[in-house]
Amino acid sequence: MSRLWPRTLAGRLVALALLAVATAQLVAWWIFIDERHWALARLGRERLVDQLVPAVRLLATTRPDEHEAVLRALATPSLELAIGREPVVGEEANTRHPLARRLARELGTPPRSVRVALAARDGRWFGEEEDEEGKPWRRPHLIAAVSIALPDGRWLNARSVPTTPVPAFARPYAAMLAILAAFLVAAVLLGTRRATRPLVALADAAERLGRGEPVEPLPETGPEEVRRAVAAFNRMQERLARFIADRTRLLAALGHDLRTPITSLRLRAELLDDEEAKQRMIETLDEMQRMVESTLAFAREEAQAEPVRETDLAALVEGTVEDLAELGLEVRLVASEPVVARIRSAAIRRALRNLVENAVRYGERARVTLRREGEEAVVEVEDDGPGIPPDKLEEVFEPFVRLDPSRSSETGGVGLGLAIARGIARAHGGEVSLVNRPEGGLRARLRLPLAPPARSGARGSPGP
Repeated sequence: MSRLWPRTLAGRLVALALLAVATAQLVAWWIFIDERHWALARLGRERLVDQLVPAVRLLATTRPDEHEAVLRALATPSLELAIGREPVVGEEANTRHPLARRLARELGTPPRSVRVALAARDGRWFGEEEDEEGKPWRRPHLIAAVSIALPDGRWLNARSVPTTPVPAFARPYAAMLAILAAFLVAAVLLGTRRATRPLVALADAAERLGRGEPVEPLPETGPEEVRRAVAAFNRMQERLARFIADRTRLLAALGHDLRTPITSLRLRAELLDDEEAKQRMIETLDEMQRMVESTLAFAREEAQAEPVRETDLAALVEGTVEDLAELGLEVRLVASEPVVARIRSAAIRRALRNLVENAVRYGERARVTLRREGEEAVVEVEDDGPGIPPDKLEEVFEPFVRLDPSRSSETGGVGLGLAIARGIARAHGGEVSLVNRPEGGLRARLRLPLAPPARSGARGSPGP
């Protein structure tokens, strides 16, 4: 059932509206049919009385040899008349039917001289009814058999056969329903399209904001609930931008202030006479300098200042691999597919370089693959190293976490490479993950969303 239910807001509103109209029309149709049956049944009884009362009075004033001619003249396709010495309705038939009482009253005869019986088309007879509102009387398709005693001792036997009823669900009613449904669907679609247009723009803006693209404040239009959502989004975007700007300024000032004491310590270390102590102090200061610079690069996320553009990811990956190979790293491109994505090319190149350098550092060599999976571009970097313990696969993404206990600069950096790569990927709406290969080694997987199709109804800056 859930598969048949529309997924869009407009589709669901149309389905609910049609369901409500169909339910209302079914109830109205049921009420109409019941009242229609009651009206037709009442009309049939009135017509039968209007036919039988004049017939009995006419037969009473004519000679017996003229009765057959009178009956032929009074008979209709829905009324059969005959005169006999015995009534067709037996004595056990109800003489207290409303129709029997009405005929006896109109003719001025005793009630026992009028007998009435009702039957359905299948031959099933109905018994005595106590009041005029009994259910069988509300059925216009019933057959009525009536026997009326004549003054000469004979009986007038009448059989009322109703004509074929008009179908309850006639073409005009069906046409009215179709026109009503068409107008309803058009009105709902038009209204929901106008109401959801700001939501479409909001979704597109949120998607761009999640990829780190600049987004202009959205116009607060539409229904009150949508206006509140758009206003909350604009406030959130403003607060995020202010928070990032404040953090960047703080860290830039911190980095500037740290460089001065590090430089001062380096100068003092140069004045030491003990060469071994001087060398160790300079190495420590160099490590501190690298940590400060890496920390500032990671925290500021300098790549966010770069504009987002549609980029040939295959060319970017191939160029990065060639550049690293020229620097002496053992890396090669195994396979590549033509893929276009909206990215910051310098940032993605930096993330890929970090993954490749990490693979070569710990796995001797790196193999890079680029492919497309659905709406994502996937870059995989494989190495032949020892891999990472399963319980450490997520821990290594934390800043300054290194699995090398020596923390030597010869075997690794300061522990920010993977954290920076994941931060860049997530800023693009993607992800970086690690998995151990069954045949040995580690596989780093970088996922990036592809360039989304343009929406005609979207508002806001698409980014430079």
